[in-house]
Amino acid sequence: MSRFALCLLALLTLTVQPLRAQSRLAERPHRELFHVVKVHTLSAQTRDLAEKLEILPLLQELYKKPVASTERRAMLRSKILETVLEAYFDAASVQAEADREQGLLIAIQDMLEQRRDRAIEYNNAINFIASGTLNTIGSILGFTDSISPFPGNFNQMMSGVVSTGMSTYSLKQQSGSKAIREGSPTVLAELFGRPTNSETSFPESVWRFMHSSLHDSSGLTRAQAMERNWIQRGHLEPHNSKREKLKLDIVCGVAVNAKVMTLDDLADQISMIDDVSTVAELMTHHLRDILFSIDSDVPLEEATGDEVLEDVTPQPDKPFLELKKLDPDS
Repeated sequence: MSRFALCLLALLTLTVQPLRAQSRLAERPHRELFHVVKVHTLSAQTRDLAEKLEILPLLQELYKKPVASTERRAMLRSKILETVLEAYFDAASVQAEADREQGLLIAIQDMLEQRRDRAIEYNNAINFIASGTLNTIGSILGFTDSISPFPGNFNQMMSGVVSTGMSTYSLKQQSGSKAIREGSPTVLAELFGRPTNSETSFPESVWRFMHSSLHDSSGLTRAQAMERNWIQRGHLEPHNSKREKLKLDIVCGVAVNAKVMTLDDLADQISMIDDVSTVAELMTHHLRDILFSIDSDVPLEEATGDEVLEDVTPQPDKPFLELKKLDPDS
C-alpha cells in the first residue's frame, strides 16, 4: 500500500471516530421479544376494554385454578384472538377513514387559502393604486391659488376613505374564502347524532371504546372528554349558544342550506377528526396488551408431548384450532 493510501486511511479514521463518539443515542440490553402480560396486571383501561369486548370472563378462565383442559384452553385462546383481531381491524378502519377525510379537507383548505391570499394581494394592489392616485390629484389641485382648496382636500379625504375601506375588506378576507357545504358525513357525525353512511359509522367495538370511562377523576367517557376539549379549544360552540347547532352540522358534514363554511370551521373540523383518529389508535395499544396476555396462560411443563396443534377446517360450534391425540401405533 502506498504512502498516500495510508495517509488517506488515517485521515478517514480520524474523521469517522469522533462522529461516533459524539453520538447521543442511548443503548440498552436485549429484552424479551414479546413480554408476558398477566391478566391481573392489565391496566384498568385495558380490563375495561376486555369487558366491553365480552372477553374478560374468557381471560379470567384461562388463569383460573384448577386449570381447564388443554382443548378448552385452546378454544378460549382462539376465541379471544379472533375477537382481538376483529376489534383491531375495526379501529384501523376508523383511522383509515379519518385519514382519508383529513387528506381531502386539507386539500380543500389549501385551495381556499391560496384563493384568499390571491384576493388579499389583489386588494392591496388596488388600495395602493387608488390611494396614490387620489393623493396625487389632491396635491396637484392645491398647487394653484385660483382653484378652491375644497377639491384637493376632498380628494385627499377620499383617499383616506378608500384606504380605510380596502383595509377593512382585507381584514374580512383574512377569514378566507367561503364554500357552500355539500352533504358528506364525517367520522364526527355519529358522535353527535347526525346521519352517517357505511364508511363513517363506527364499528360496535370502537363505539364501545369511545364511550368507556377514562378511569380518572373527571368521571367522563372518552367521547365526553373529547367534546369538553373541543369546546375549550373553540372548535365547538358552547352548549345552548346561538351557533351551536350550525357548527355541529358543519363539522359533521351535514348539508346546510344557504349557509357557508369558513376556513376557521374547516380547521376546527380537521383538528376534531384527528382527535377521533388518535383515540382509535389508542385502542390498538390496549388490544396489544390483551393479546400479550393470552400467550402466557399454559405452563410448558404441563404438555405431555403426545399432543400437537393442527389446523383443521372450521366446523360449526367448534374452535378453529383443535388438539388431536396421536395414535402411537399409526
